[in-house]
Amino acid sequence: MVTRFSLLKELSAIVPDDVLVLTSIGNNSGFWGQLKDREANLFHLTMGMCSSTALGLSLALPNRKVLALDSDGNLTLNLGVVGTIANEAPKNLTIVVMDNGNYLGSHKHEPGMPTATAGKMNLEAVAKGCGIESACTIEDVAGFRARILAALSSPGPHFIRARVEALDKDGPQKTKRVPDPRENKYQFAGYIQKTEGVEILGSGLGGG
Repeated sequence: MVTRFSLLKELSAIVPDDVLVLTSIGNNSGFWGQLKDREANLFHLTMGMCSSTALGLSLALPNRKVLALDSDGNLTLNLGVVGTIANEAPKNLTIVVMDNGNYLGSHKHEPGMPTATAGKMNLEAVAKGCGIESACTIEDVAGFRARILAALSSPGPHFIRARVEALDKDGPQKTKRVPDPRENKYQFAGYIQKTEGVEILGSGLGGG
């Protein structure tokens, strides 16, 4: 089975700089922040909110590609969003779920409590059952690369379940500081303002 790091390393080499990438809390954020330092990143999206936030952005910015780096534990906390994604059908949205079958949490050398996907739940089947036709499961780098390239070049929504190792035994060297959630939120909003020509933050001067 493939590692999270190998997939994110591959993604960092092929994702265009203008694609908005949102990452769930944990190693998705930690690894991606080291691999791809860019203004179009929104890190540390908390439990249940990664794919939901990505859906909102994809609807608000229909001409912009949006990619969510979610995880099995995070997504299953708010599984209803998969049905909403299918019903809203944003053509610019890709959901990637790193499925390691456990809640890593603070565990470093052993898997955490198993998630539902460690049992009978199949997230690809869930996505297809909700109505996302472009749903798949990958287990290697070559398959991941092919699916990502296809998703970025064709109408979505796309759902990619990536079966990864239970433990992150490898990872990027920590050479950069990943912004904290509050700092990153304003950086990301500023980037959207600059590139989309919309006002989000305002002047901060208040009403007169």
